[in-house]
Amino acid sequence: MQRYLGFTHHFLLLTTSWLASSVLLTSPSQAATIALSQGSLLFTNFSQSPSSTFTNADTNVTSIFNGGDVATKADAIAYLGVTPPVGYSITSTQVFGENKDSIGLGRSKATIQGIFEADKNFSFNFSGELNLATLTNNPRQEGASVNGNLGFALINLANNKILDYFQVNGNLTTGDNDSLTYQNSSNVEFSAFSNYDLSESQEFYTSNFEGSLNHYFNNKTTVALVAFNSTEARVSTPTPSMLSGVILSWSVIMLGIKRKHIKNNEPC
Repeated sequence: MQRYLGFTHHFLLLTTSWLASSVLLTSPSQAATIALSQGSLLFTNFSQSPSSTFTNADTNVTSIFNGGDVATKADAIAYLGVTPPVGYSITSTQVFGENKDSIGLGRSKATIQGIFEADKNFSFNFSGELNLATLTNNPRQEGASVNGNLGFALINLANNKILDYFQVNGNLTTGDNDSLTYQNSSNVEFSAFSNYDLSESQEFYTSNFEGSLNHYFNNKTTVALVAFNSTEARVSTPTPSMLSGVILSWSVIMLGIKRKHIKNNEPC
């Protein structure tokens, strides 16, 4: 377990260093807007190995600038092994913009799916974290927003009924309401640690959690574990003249720059 946690932390340090490098290149006289969203999930100690697995990682970034500068980065990793039965997903989305007339948007998604033939008891441990941060020099003219959505669901494939679930959802938006919420079913036990620092121009949320799921069955049951991990970051310093161009180019924006990494052992 420590090995996979170490890999997660190493990945997040690499992506965060990219953001730090961008900040250092900014001139003190220029206005900078930064948005960062990172999420990770780790699953260990499964009561049994999955009979089949499917993972998917997807990223999408868009940068538009007219007199300003934007740098957008998105990464995603998804893995679910059979021997040993271990799974993890990592997403990281970062956007850095300076000066006026710039918009940057990044999205990262990672999905894990496993089929299990549960007999009497199905259990596993999980842990993860969600980090959200925004920075704006002028909140009235600049905008930054980030969000993250992490969790899992255990589904009975005989009737597609959700048996158990866990979800963490966080959102930060410049000059708007912010939130961080947890939801879980009765068979999911977890503990969480969260802290935050909120001000008009700088906002930061961090949440660490760990727990376990134990579900008992009367008969042998085929179940699917579906874990989701998505993060998004956006910055904008537009002027009215730029906004009209953005609206007219929306179809082009939606295409973005896509990069997909898909690993498919056997689809659910």
